[in-house]
Amino acid sequence: MCPAMKYSSRMNALEEGALLKAFQDSGRPGLISFSAGFPSTETYPVEEIERSLQRVMRNHGHEAMSYCSSSGYDELRRLIQNRLHQKFGLNYGLNEIIITNGSQQGLDMSAMLFLNPDDIVLFEAPTYLGAVSALKIYQANMVSIPSDENGINMQELARTLAKYGNRVKLIYVSPDYQNPTGRSWALDRRRQFIDFISDYPIPVLEDAAYSELSFDEAPQKPLAYFDQSGQIIYIGTFSKVFCPGLRIAWLCSKSELIEKYLLLKNTADLSSCTVAQYLMADYLNHNDMEDHIKRISTLYTHRRDVMVAQINRCFPGGVRFTLPKGGLYLWLELPENIDTDRLLPLAIERNVTFMEGAAFYPDRSKRNEIRLNFSNMKDADIKKGIEILAQLIRQSVSPPERATSSVNRR
Repeated sequence: MCPAMKYSSRMNALEEGALLKAFQDSGRPGLISFSAGFPSTETYPVEEIERSLQRVMRNHGHEAMSYCSSSGYDELRRLIQNRLHQKFGLNYGLNEIIITNGSQQGLDMSAMLFLNPDDIVLFEAPTYLGAVSALKIYQANMVSIPSDENGINMQELARTLAKYGNRVKLIYVSPDYQNPTGRSWALDRRRQFIDFISDYPIPVLEDAAYSELSFDEAPQKPLAYFDQSGQIIYIGTFSKVFCPGLRIAWLCSKSELIEKYLLLKNTADLSSCTVAQYLMADYLNHNDMEDHIKRISTLYTHRRDVMVAQINRCFPGGVRFTLPKGGLYLWLELPENIDTDRLLPLAIERNVTFMEGAAFYPDRSKRNEIRLNFSNMKDADIKKGIEILAQLIRQSVSPPERATSSVNRR
């Protein structure tokens, strides 16, 4: 295959640009955006970041403006190592942690490392479309496993592995406040998954992007905590609990895989931004990160509750959702006759946007679901945007169904 044809085939493997469009639309003036998964900009500790940058440039300016190890700045990795141990009981060694340029780079490197054309990747359905894009572009076959409020369906996982056998090269999961559904795996399901999957030589990507954004309970132990075989690859990030602009994330592995990831990291970009790593380390050394997370969790809990109350007030019957206990998203199931691909342009005409549910299924099989981000809009915009969506949904629902019931909170 010539290079141009190979490039074209990989581009055709991408999703239809839903994530790209969400990012591009985010800066549109007057838009009420429930689409992109952005933290609220008002939570960014700008003054503290400025002070950290001043200290870094005063005390470490020459080092911070130079190249960095492909593994990352040692002090930052030590701080992450300590946080993972104190908060989640994880015991990664310093040499088992790599700083990545956002968690998306960890997904991309994993695809490069494990996947060849026609290999199979298993994932929860629905799932994070950025992960689907990162893995699918390497021409892998994406096979979904149904999930429920307690996590991935273990019976379906067993049947799928029995069906495809050694063609399965990777499993991608997000057990904590998952994007897009906001669900978290139950403790028993986590243990069942690890007990079951340890019999298979398949690497598992654990995307922990939202694990620290807990509203009503202490964060659960990650899958990596229960892993005894070293097959969990743990990916974390500061983008959701601090700010995304620094692009500081990390990948952890307790096996010889870390050396292979380092080779890929060195090839991809040599290293992540040095000054950003120094800044992040300085912030962690001079500020209470846990207090910061508590403050933003309080804000997001409030905005979740505002959105839920407005949905209960305005939406027609036949709309169902699960109340998320953390994260940034509310996942709604609309009446089956509503195609959210058609609903979205109508909403955009009214200056409201959301993520259509079909984007979170590689085969776009379900078209009556939507993901709403509640973190990034103020109360008045949340109420106005939900009211507009309610009007559009009511226009699409048949009169008998509209009169049957109120919103169900599962």
